[in-house]
Amino acid sequence: MHPPEVAEARSDERGGEPAPAPRARRAPAVFAVALLLVLVQLAWRAWLLRDAYFFGDDLTLTGKAADTGLTLEYLLHPHAVHVMPVSLAVVWIVTALDPYNWTLAAASLVLMQAGASLAVWRMLTVVFGRRPGLLVPYAVYLFTPLTVPAFHWWAAGIQTLPFQAAIAMSVASHVTYLRRRRARDAVATCAWFLLGLGSFHVKAALAIPLVLFGITLLYFARGRPLRALRRDARALAAYALLPVLYSLLLIVQFGEVTQEARAPSGEQFASFAAGLLGVTFPTVAVGGPGSWFSVMASPPPALIALAWTVIAALVLGTLWARRGSWRAWLLLALYLPLVDLAPVVLGRGEVLELAREVRYLADSAPVLALVLALATLPLSGETRPYRREAPPRPALARAGYAALALAVTAFAAFSALSANRYVTGLARERVPVESYLTAARATLAAAPPGTDLYPQRLPGSVLVFGLLDEDFSHRTISPLAPPELAALMRHPRPTSRPMVLDATARRLVPATVMGGFAVPRGTACFPADGGVIELPLAHGDRLDVLKLTYRASLPTAALVRPQGAAPGEGETEISFEQGEHEIYLPLSGPESKKIRIEVLTPEAAVCVTAAVNGTVVPR
Repeated sequence: MHPPEVAEARSDERGGEPAPAPRARRAPAVFAVALLLVLVQLAWRAWLLRDAYFFGDDLTLTGKAADTGLTLEYLLHPHAVHVMPVSLAVVWIVTALDPYNWTLAAASLVLMQAGASLAVWRMLTVVFGRRPGLLVPYAVYLFTPLTVPAFHWWAAGIQTLPFQAAIAMSVASHVTYLRRRRARDAVATCAWFLLGLGSFHVKAALAIPLVLFGITLLYFARGRPLRALRRDARALAAYALLPVLYSLLLIVQFGEVTQEARAPSGEQFASFAAGLLGVTFPTVAVGGPGSWFSVMASPPPALIALAWTVIAALVLGTLWARRGSWRAWLLLALYLPLVDLAPVVLGRGEVLELAREVRYLADSAPVLALVLALATLPLSGETRPYRREAPPRPALARAGYAALALAVTAFAAFSALSANRYVTGLARERVPVESYLTAARATLAAAPPGTDLYPQRLPGSVLVFGLLDEDFSHRTISPLAPPELAALMRHPRPTSRPMVLDATARRLVPATVMGGFAVPRGTACFPADGGVIELPLAHGDRLDVLKLTYRASLPTAALVRPQGAAPGEGETEISFEQGEHEIYLPLSGPESKKIRIEVLTPEAAVCVTAAVNGTVVPR
């Protein structure tokens, strides 16, 4: 591509100062329309959240935020496979204000969407200047269903929305750098890159360098890519090194922060790629999918065919009319498999149903808007962008504008239909979560002081796949409790009367333990050797609850820990009462095949008659 030539301003017919070019005169009106579109989008997005609620990882993230201060360790601690300090900061602020307040969480999503939308407008105007034609790709970004599923789920939205803003603003800063060669613009690009890394580390490390290098080599190399690499070597090297240094810092500080990649079979890879890039992306990019199965896109075959027809017509039409439009489509063809397909297929490619989850494609929305603009509009200052200029026929031009307006309106209407069907279908799934948390808030507020509320798994209708320690009630539900009770929930103590929430969270009920069970063989008591009793119960690397049935001749203290643990490691001090009783205690520490009890009063005879180690459930 030849260097763009900037047209000079025309002289005013009456003489004197140059008159503003028509595009400059239209710029305020274009911005006003863009701002109106943003306000419509935000109102629409707020409406989509009307029946949404916390779900899944939202509970885990809130529990973590309530249990710590806004420290660097908290911000940089990995959640699943993600290091996302920007997102965790949002969670901490909302939780500190009022945990599980959906109005606050929804407001954070709308505010971040406003920032991302304005960032995309900034990107488009920097690259192309303020021109009416920008409103079409901008409307595609604002109203595409590509971003709706991630926006609708708080845990996903707080990742993808800052990431979208980071993509857009890094492009705007980098293009400014390429035109002006100011170091501060390259520094600004790195700062926006850090925002992306702090929001969605794995994807940002791939996406932003790819887009920045692609724009540099495809649009600003002047036909000499090697020369462009040498000319912009410092800035490009900074963009390449930044994610490497960021990742190394995290690994040095916290160890491995990503899950092990599991390469799927060739057949699995092909099926996943066909689903994500062959069905999900094209149908949603044109406003679909029209129908959903829970969170998965379920477009009819006719829509798949129509989507590919529209995309093929758009690509061929731009290749015919716009010089160099192949560069735009090449950028998108590289972005989708490298950024949106590769990380997902390497981590979860064995689950083919995930290829229909649209949230994995949310970050492609600002890139899609950029590509549509690159394929159809001239860059700011570019001359002779089209192979064929439109004939000066006002009637034909008006007909073309009307057809374009009709197409955009149809896209927006179909997008609204698809989005509404998505949120309506999920509303039923959110009702049990909201009912449970609302009831839990009231129940915990009315709990007697000193209640020993033990960690329990939440019902499957409330927290799906909540099998980790951090998903249990002592983390996820404790933010709703008064401070004293919340502290007891997070750090449960040995007790003879543990309590748990019932299935509806409307009552506190006595608890028992379900898990591995052991009784003495051929004798009434487990053998004691020098005051040490060993129970043949396995303990995993998790939070267990141990229930002991015993009788004691005298009151005495004892130390309980997994066998093989060092003194003090995973150790809990308990008190045996005189007579026959039960006692419950949380058990942590390393994995072991036995549990060790050390009685601290030698003259006290303690007979443990039964033991259960596992998780608590309502009695």
